[in-house]
Amino acid sequence: MFPFNKKSTHSNKQHFESTQRFLEIDQIKDDTLILKDGSLHVVIMVSSINLALRSEEEQNTVMDMYESALNSVSFPLQFLVQSRKVDLTSYLATLKKEATKQKNSLLKEQTEDYIDFLEDILSSVNVMDKRFFVIVPYYPNVLESSSKGLLSYLGLKKTSHPSATNESYENGLKQLRQRAEVTMSTLAEVGLTSTPLPTEALIELFYACYNPETAGHEHIKHLDQLGAQYISKREDVENNI
Repeated sequence: MFPFNKKSTHSNKQHFESTQRFLEIDQIKDDTLILKDGSLHVVIMVSSINLALRSEEEQNTVMDMYESALNSVSFPLQFLVQSRKVDLTSYLATLKKEATKQKNSLLKEQTEDYIDFLEDILSSVNVMDKRFFVIVPYYPNVLESSSKGLLSYLGLKKTSHPSATNESYENGLKQLRQRAEVTMSTLAEVGLTSTPLPTEALIELFYACYNPETAGHEHIKHLDQLGAQYISKREDVENNI
């Protein structure tokens, strides 16, 4: 472990704070995304429908239901599709461990063949996981407007704002939760299941957005100490559970 003097620590802190200034996110708490202009957002993960497996008539029916559902919503919604590389290192390690304990020679051989098959595929192809999200906003005392900022899909323009009181914050959360419930109910009418992301999942989501290369094999440890920027490999996290 290398010693750090106060000067280098102060320099690192300054760099971290300067990076934060470019983000429109102010806080993530209470299962809610809070932006610097005071607006509140719930991020809902949504299931998908494979239209390619449906007939043309079924496809048209789904699209009509989807269009009708969106038109019934009286507030803006944002949509996000995220593709993330899947890390199968832990899965392969588990398979190898089980193979060594397998007493049936035939099952052991088949497991080892399956491991070789997966490793051969992973050596040439990236396994991707696609996720779908709907972002529900609420703008307390903020005019809705378009934005060209880093998180433009949230539909906001960065502005200064006075600190919200606890009463206005709680009222904003209540209004936001109602919108989220309406949104999930609307999606259910189309045959989609959905669930709002908790605080930990929101942090993971935005970590993956800003760190796509490392998010697949690194995991945030001790979310309550996130300010320390402590990132550890997923294997270390699993060993500490």
